[in-house]
Amino acid sequence: MLWTGKAGERMDGERQRIEQLKRGDEIALAWLMERYGSDVLRTATLLLKDRYLAEDVSQETFLTAFRKADQYRGDGTLKGWLLRIAINLCRSRMRRASWQRLFLRERMDLEKAMDDGSMLSGNEEPGSANWLNKMTLREEIGRLPMLYREVVVLYYFHEMQTVEIAAVLQESEGTVKSKLHRARKKLKQQLEEGGWEYESSRGR
Repeated sequence: MLWTGKAGERMDGERQRIEQLKRGDEIALAWLMERYGSDVLRTATLLLKDRYLAEDVSQETFLTAFRKADQYRGDGTLKGWLLRIAINLCRSRMRRASWQRLFLRERMDLEKAMDDGSMLSGNEEPGSANWLNKMTLREEIGRLPMLYREVVVLYYFHEMQTVEIAAVLQESEGTVKSKLHRARKKLKQQLEEGGWEYESSRGR
């Protein structure tokens, strides 16, 4: 996470990169992919439950951002804008994709993503209690309907506040809170059925 004291400095750097993107600077695109590539790919993997589709969506997200950089007006973070693009592309893919194919490949793709570490934050030690809890959450999140999966991914994996999630999804904060509440209830039920004690480290 970025420290709050560096927020102004970060925003200045992002504005500079956005201006470069608007001019078609490919170096700025490379910077964007380097900085936010893992966030976008992890989000798409969790939402689509298909590693291969997620990689396609990740690439398409950055190409879309490159082509439509002039549409970013600075209302919200650059990361939030990219995640909004990624989520919209995931929704589109979900509408077009065969659900049967996605579910057949779900376990294989989820395990592959976990094995190569792309879904880990890099700060968790394998085998620790926190690591095990997060790994369990990842599996159970994959069982949630897309409606709830989006808010849970943004909340738990990107550590966004509800007001930030509302901006990304372009919904009211009340709607986000309602979805998050229902998603937590479903997660709690799923975890309890699996023999795990559910506790949220970020409140209930």
